[in-house]
Amino acid sequence: MGIMSGEGLSVSFRRTQKTSKSNQQLLREFQKIIYASRVTTHMKWYGEAHSVDILEHGDDNRPKFQQEYVAIKDTFQFEISVYDSWYQDADLYESHKREDSFVSFARKFAEDNNLMYFPEGYPAEWIEQEIIDGEKNWNHYNVKPDDKNIDKICEVWHDYSMARLKEDRDELWYEARDQIKELMEKKEYAY
Repeated sequence: MGIMSGEGLSVSFRRTQKTSKSNQQLLREFQKIIYASRVTTHMKWYGEAHSVDILEHGDDNRPKFQQEYVAIKDTFQFEISVYDSWYQDADLYESHKREDSFVSFARKFAEDNNLMYFPEGYPAEWIEQEIIDGEKNWNHYNVKPDDKNIDKICEVWHDYSMARLKEDRDELWYEARDQIKELMEKKEYAY
């Protein structure tokens, strides 16, 4: 079904070899957690089946731009649609420091169900400036969902994302970025 009108918020996961439940079972369990929480305060209600919805890898019933959100094999997102008033309680949706927030529920849910949780979404792309012979050059790095090292890239990205929740340092990004560049099949694209 997907997000209806209004602003959508999502949390991103990837299945692991230890994940035993189907995506639909996981969705039903996550729905119960959210429906019993304060997260519903600013949520739009589309019935029990769709107020918390799922976008799965390979879901071709969605527009192409949404399919790209879960282009990596075994990935999915849980989505909610909220009223503009959600900004009044932004921490209830975005803060990992609150135990009763949408994102904290997602993080704990991932731990309890052997999922990888990606607080910043999946590895995608970035641009870097490089000076060569005194001239500025821009390199565009784009992680391809079918990269032969995508599992390792996701692990690096997951470790980086989780470390960043504890400590917001630029060095964490630089380390993860360099590791991902080493793993990528096609490393640089002129920009």
